[in-house]
Amino acid sequence: MKKVFAIVLIVCLAMTAIFADKGDFKIGAQAGVGTEAFGAKKNSDNYLKVNNAGFYVAGTAEYFFSDAFAGRVEFGINTMGKAKSTLCLLGVSSTNTADKSSPLMLSAYVGAEYNIELSKTFDFILGAGWDMMIGKLSDDEDAKSNAAMGLGLEAIGALELSKKVQLTFGVKYGILFVNTNDDIADAYTTAADNDWKISNGSFKFFAGMTFAL
Repeated sequence: MKKVFAIVLIVCLAMTAIFADKGDFKIGAQAGVGTEAFGAKKNSDNYLKVNNAGFYVAGTAEYFFSDAFAGRVEFGINTMGKAKSTLCLLGVSSTNTADKSSPLMLSAYVGAEYNIELSKTFDFILGAGWDMMIGKLSDDEDAKSNAAMGLGLEAIGALELSKKVQLTFGVKYGILFVNTNDDIADAYTTAADNDWKISNGSFKFFAGMTFAL
């Protein structure tokens, strides 16, 4: 986990240092709700669904290469609530809610975005990049950490409040298919060998502000 955190931090700092004095550069913050969902399914009678959600907050930085194209980084935290799971075996299902909240997760994203100017004061932004959810799998003292990574897709609306300030609101969906924890990676392989289909994704809904430097 320390290596993953170091890589994310270096990328964020590098983009700030390289682009801060070369063009349109924006920093900002956003907050909202972040969720993570896990699924394993063999057929309609055998499946597992796990969902969790909590408060999400992140800092952002954007560098605009042109009026339309920009690079974007985000780094923040996602508190997690009590995981809700549904297990169905041989057509018999049961639902359970965990006794304790799941550990806090770190959230990171590096990507590119395309800016569509819908009016003089409102932009619609589409983005894609590398999305990450990083944290411990449980609150046990000896619990292992995992970095779940994959494709992130964003859609953001930006309302201009002044020449330097924008109000933003948006959504981001992550398709997470890479895991740094060996136990999880092995479990994915074993499930696939036994005809189980595994899915892991994250969803965030947020609002925030950006400031042009």
